[in-house]
Amino acid sequence: PHSILLLQPSSKKDSRLYEDFDTLEEALERLIWMFEDRLKALCPTALNVNYSLDDLNRFIDQHKECNLLVLDLSLNAYISHDMAWIKSSIHAHLQRLLSKSKGPNIAIPQ
Repeated sequence: PHSILLLQPSSKKDSRLYEDFDTLEEALERLIWMFEDRLKALCPTALNVNYSLDDLNRFIDQHKECNLLVLDLSLNAYISHDMAWIKSSIHAHLQRLLSKSKGPNIAIPQ
């Protein structure tokens, strides 16, 4: 469903921003991309940067505000979700991506 990401990185009101997305997954991917972009800026010469879900969660927690408005088609209204819900949704999203990338388990005969 259509989603709107609302961010306020600092206590300054002019740091507020919002972006809208066709799907919740796109909004979650945007947050992940923002975190990865921050890591690349901190380590510009690194070819690969590893991080944990805890690192991503800390990045989200560093924001003064981080909310997602997700369209609920049955209500024809947007439902507001807080940081805890966003972090839980990112975790579930990453698990889905990981399970897709592994593919089916195939037994190899010996």
